[in-house]
Amino acid sequence: MDIIFGPVHSRRFGESLGVDLSPHIKQCNYDCLYCELKGKKAQDSMESLLSVDEVLGEIKKGLEHFPNVESLTITANGEPTLYPYLYELMLRLEDIKGATQTLLLTNGSLLYDISVARACLLFDKVKFSLDAVSEEVFKKIDRPSRSVELQQILQGIYHFSADFEGELYAEVLFVENINDSLEEVKKMAKFLAPMRLKRLDIGTIDRPPAYQVKGISGEKLESLGEVFLTFGIPTFIAKRVESKVQENLILNRKEILKTLALRPQSMQDIKMLWHLSTQEILQDLLKNNVVEIVENNGVKFYQIMAKA
Repeated sequence: MDIIFGPVHSRRFGESLGVDLSPHIKQCNYDCLYCELKGKKAQDSMESLLSVDEVLGEIKKGLEHFPNVESLTITANGEPTLYPYLYELMLRLEDIKGATQTLLLTNGSLLYDISVARACLLFDKVKFSLDAVSEEVFKKIDRPSRSVELQQILQGIYHFSADFEGELYAEVLFVENINDSLEEVKKMAKFLAPMRLKRLDIGTIDRPPAYQVKGISGEKLESLGEVFLTFGIPTFIAKRVESKVQENLILNRKEILKTLALRPQSMQDIKMLWHLSTQEILQDLLKNNVVEIVENNGVKFYQIMAKA
């Protein structure tokens, strides 16, 4: 079972063990232009489901194998809040996670739903994405399913932010000539300003995207960051930096493929974070055409070989 992946080192959340609630296929109510996963038509529910027992069993094994991780990051090969048993999972997770923090990465689209919101309230940290607040821009960049309504989403995020007692984070990812206009950015800032955000992360396309779109320049990202700062929002601008810490992470073949399937890894990341034995397995996968090297914005990444 490929439910657990990592640990993944995050500059913002530390050492985290990933929990994928949709390990077999992409299941999401968005089909974002910039997604690191292969494009797939948006859907309103999960067609492939894991039992809570399956997920908890793998989490328990993962925590035993990696006892020093700082957090469990609940995500999915798609959108984790589509998982219908999220509330039960979070209640039962309390019995095995100990002091490990829980982090949810969500597109925020279902926070208006009371059953989803009550599950999300059980997390220590929640990070939601917001790529637009204008209908036209939202549909263009996030490509949601037909049942998704932007105003309902925005109301859900706003109400959840008022009820949530943990650490709340937001993320905006900019795509060139899509959601990077000053007008749209000011609208997003105005929407986010009243919330008690721990931090807003803004960035642009870094890894190879699902569709042929481009990121914005570092200079423009800086200028857009200033807009959020003028609204009093604690803003962090995501930039690629070279790690100076050798992690020596040991992964087997299955774990390598799972990690790359969810997120392509740069050559620099692998050099600094993966143990030499893990890198040797990666090179073998490269030679056997299971993994390929692609370049994005001048940075070379390892990713699962694209199927013809």
